Amino acid sequence: MPTSTKTSPEPATSSPPPAAAVPFELTVTNGSTVAGRQCFNIFPPPLNKPSQNQQTITALVSDPTGQGDTQTLTWNGGSGALALFAFVKGASLDAAERTPVALGDTVAVAWADGAFTVTPAAGGPDGAIEATFAGGVPAGSQIGLVVGPAPILVPVPAGLSSLTLEPDLSQTVTVVFGTAFQLPEPDEWDRGQAATITFKQDTAATSPTAVAKIVANLDNKIVQTG
Repeated sequence: MPTSTKTSPEPATSSPPPAAAVPFELTVTNGSTVAGRQCFNIFPPPLNKPSQNQQTITALVSDPTGQGDTQTLTWNGGSGALALFAFVKGASLDAAERTPVALGDTVAVAWADGAFTVTPAAGGPDGAIEATFAGGVPAGSQIGLVVGPAPILVPVPAGLSSLTLEPDLSQTVTVVFGTAFQLPEPDEWDRGQAATITFKQDTAATSPTAVAKIVANLDNKIVQTG
């Protein structure tokens, strides 16, 4: 089914100014002795709500790296960088237009003329986002909430009941070294052990920046070095 996403005009509300996004910077080094080029897959923390078994957590993927290669990956995080989108089954995530949202929003998701509209407004739950769905949203659709490096996907309930999305905004990510992450996930893919990485503030930066450095060592184990 052909699909596109439209963003509705932002409604006038008395909401406070949006929170500022926090720049994140992760420097990765391939110190592995495994032949071939490998990727670093950067996953955001799972949502606190809904339950994790309803979530598909996607990843920001580095360019393929050879032994000794170093890359720096950047993204915006924190409550000021949240965005929501909707898509039908089989559609490309990259083609879905992302609408900025804020904690405390209620986001109305509707489907008309072969496209989604995503309309945020104040009045949602504290510390979370409530997504509501109009009649006509196609069966099998999903919504995605961008949290830091990558979206987290949640299926639209079959009965179109509302969903509460509560992001974990701690300054951590999970990193997996190996084959590039892809959707749908294959039954088996070559990857090392997952590692949780914690960022620290770079006080020398002109704006507050969360930074970390990691190395995939000789046996593919990820070690945080900064």
